[in-house]
Amino acid sequence: MTYFKLAQMLRDDCKDSIAKVRCYDEIKGGVSGGTIDTMLTFIDGQYKEPKYSFDPYYKKVDGSKSRNKAKDLSSQFISRKKEDGSEAKWANPFVMSTVNSEVVKRSHALDDSVDGQALTYAESNVQVSFKEAFVTWFSTLFGATALLNPVTGLPMKKFLLPKPGEGPKEKDMEHGYLLVSGVGEGAKGSKVESEFYFPGDPGYRETARMVSEAGLCLALDSDKLPVQGGGFYSPSVAMGDALLERLCRTGCKFASRVVHIQDGKLHSKL
Repeated sequence: MTYFKLAQMLRDDCKDSIAKVRCYDEIKGGVSGGTIDTMLTFIDGQYKEPKYSFDPYYKKVDGSKSRNKAKDLSSQFISRKKEDGSEAKWANPFVMSTVNSEVVKRSHALDDSVDGQALTYAESNVQVSFKEAFVTWFSTLFGATALLNPVTGLPMKKFLLPKPGEGPKEKDMEHGYLLVSGVGEGAKGSKVESEFYFPGDPGYRETARMVSEAGLCLALDSDKLPVQGGGFYSPSVAMGDALLERLCRTGCKFASRVVHIQDGKLHSKL
């Protein structure tokens, strides 16, 4: 949805096409046992990628291959967040960036308004200090290494990690949240920014609310949807602003602005 709104603003307000997207996530929440189980499936090599003539995420509605290519440039190391006019913070790799980049790739491939426009995507997890970023990065790296080791991996799966259906305690979920700060740049140099806030635990409460609102949107708001009929779409392509409106009515906060350079001066449009 962040990509969708950034692309929309660049197209409608800047007469530009989206070329770069960067997302900075601030997260507090528990870990889902189901999510860990999915990750372990990939780590254990149990999932086998089917063979296709080309990446199916690039397949358009008519079956042809989209010319809108997207590339994930998310850093796998600790980096410094630097954006014009904002405080520099430290960031480390976000474990879900690979999944999210595939969703963005699908949305971009189906955007007929940017025929042939290449896109780069990057996502990271913002921390308050270098120390916090290093500890989080090292802990993730250490944990993944331990899981891959047959000696330590089996005890971890059996005794330490939550099972599918298990997750954080109710008390812990009350203090969870997710803030996604998005920055989009156009092919002509235009720049747009957004903030997307989720007030609950992102892995459980917010995921459940998003799934529920998406189902209600498909069932009750069909006259507002940008796509009519079935198919394999990302949420933003299938439901667009209709889904965003529902999410904001039930707890989310979304804000955006267009930033562009004109006559050597910085202008903003909220």
